[in-house]
Amino acid sequence: MSTSALASVAVAGTSLPVAADAHASPMPVVQTHMVGAAKVTAISDGFLPIGPEALQGVDAETYAARLAEAHIKTEQHLTGVNAYLIETGDATVLVDAGTGTVMGPTLGALGASLAAMGTDPASITHLVATHLHPDHVGGVLVDGQNVFTGAELVVSGDDVAFWTNEEIAAGAPDGFKPFFELATGVVQSFGDRLREVSGEASIGAGLTAMPMPGHTPGHMGVMLESEGDQLLLWGDILHVPPVQLADPAVTIAFDADADAARATRASVLDMVATDGLAVAGAHISFPGIGYIEKAGSGYRWTAAPYPYG
Repeated sequence: MSTSALASVAVAGTSLPVAADAHASPMPVVQTHMVGAAKVTAISDGFLPIGPEALQGVDAETYAARLAEAHIKTEQHLTGVNAYLIETGDATVLVDAGTGTVMGPTLGALGASLAAMGTDPASITHLVATHLHPDHVGGVLVDGQNVFTGAELVVSGDDVAFWTNEEIAAGAPDGFKPFFELATGVVQSFGDRLREVSGEASIGAGLTAMPMPGHTPGHMGVMLESEGDQLLLWGDILHVPPVQLADPAVTIAFDADADAARATRASVLDMVATDGLAVAGAHISFPGIGYIEKAGSGYRWTAAPYPYG
């Protein structure tokens, strides 16, 4: 899989850039939070520019207005790509693995961040993939070799069935075919260290897989519970928070089932806002950890306090 293969993705007849060459390569960036006795380190893999052409249910004028309301001065939303390392008991769990080299120069910092932390990928006991898109599993293979040599891959069986299906892949738009190739290569690289889950399933170490389908058939979140504290790592519930929190009905072109993704987003946002549950989002500005609150007909985001001490 070459970088150029994923440099643009044809969606609905539009070529969507997934990296802006004008920006420098991202530097290692991490931030640690405690959830009960579990140590959760947010890791930035970089960022992905997403413009209004990638979204359904919002026009360019409203998109620009939402960014302006959020004090964002770029024409495209610079969407963060975050992964999370959870250390609890004897387990070292990485939730999502970044992009590696497959999505351009503004991404791919996860490996350098792990190195800066002194964490060898081989020491990770579990890699939990919220889904098998390239910005979540692209960092698994380096020069064709799986760097997570000691990890079990935990992923939804529905996602595995979809992304490794040769018939579905053959009928996919050309721009999406590299997604299937990458996902299949990643899954195969784990061999018998693959655990497919369905429904609400215990992963171990205080982690529970939570089905959140729509963005992909098996897209899932991960609930972490430790000493009465909770954090929901929700993967791709949001991609452009200023737009989709104001209007949760807005979907993105990468959703496999836009109606299901919309329904899942509505349900999850209502749940976390009602329960006051802390969340971690793969595509919320780093570190992506905070709270959702109801605001009029939509929602607003409040970042978690900086973890001094």
